Amino acid sequence: MIHTDPATAAPAFASMLAPAKRILLLTHVNPDGDAIGSMLALWHVLTDMGKTPLAIASSALPSYIEGLPGIEHVRVYHRGMALPETDLIWMVDTATLMRVGQIYDDCTASLSNRPLLIVDHHVTNTGEGTLNLIAPESASTADLLYRLFRAIDVYITPEIATCLLMGLTTDTQSFQTSSTNPQALRTAAELLEAGADHYAVVQAVYYSTPYSTLQLVGMALSQLQQDDDLVWTNVSWAMLRATGAEDEASDDIVNRMQRMAGMRACALFKERADGTVKISLRAKPGLDVAAIAGIWGGGGHTQAAGATLSMGLEEAQREVLHQLREALGRKQ
Repeated sequence: MIHTDPATAAPAFASMLAPAKRILLLTHVNPDGDAIGSMLALWHVLTDMGKTPLAIASSALPSYIEGLPGIEHVRVYHRGMALPETDLIWMVDTATLMRVGQIYDDCTASLSNRPLLIVDHHVTNTGEGTLNLIAPESASTADLLYRLFRAIDVYITPEIATCLLMGLTTDTQSFQTSSTNPQALRTAAELLEAGADHYAVVQAVYYSTPYSTLQLVGMALSQLQQDDDLVWTNVSWAMLRATGAEDEASDDIVNRMQRMAGMRACALFKERADGTVKISLRAKPGLDVAAIAGIWGGGGHTQAAGATLSMGLEEAQREVLHQLREALGRKQ
């Protein structure tokens, strides 16, 4: 069943939660602030309900969430790790089980035979859960979760509020994205009223950039290319090794590209150790990059999406730039 409104979804979620004791919490591979902030807020809520939540991330956590209250309870999956026995799975900020990465690859059967709850705001989510709350108009999954919590009468502690504020802040880029709406601003105000540590979130996201990240940003921007309103650059595996930058460092590169005057679409091509290429696409309103990412099995939002391509860097650039130029109405 798919719900789009937290208020109408609340009774069904409360009903499925009532008999459950142990709940596995998952989110997407290469998690961001919304993924981990939402997961950790959910961990606090379920713990306060007397449940036993088990939060497992499929890959390394971004450094800026290290100060979130309770972050020590999020385990990072590694090959061969046995999944705990649980009554159900709750997945946040993720459209499909496949997007949880190595966990899905290694434990498909185990994941597929348990009831699945999904709360997400990605437009590409088709509702594969047993019970789904999907609202693409929501500015972040954290915002959507907050409204679900309120609808099932959860008391929002300062710890829960701080985790949710991290998700809302990062996914809206501090309320700069086109998804920012009055509801997102109301949620932010209510989170602050509930005791969210705004200073800690801002310091972590904007004032703790590692030196290695700045090195990588400089390298990538030195290779920036432009074709009228289309902008792109790449991060090679050699660049990542040379700087020692973490995976999250690429977010800074994309954020800087999309601020360029006259830009309608931008792309970052990031080479991975296994020879694949991860693309991050951004666009101004009027261009749907989620549809382009979907060509290679990716997805996301209309103006912010990504995918992993099983090809080399040069081929990936050729294929993706071709699609972007077509979407921009450019003659090839």
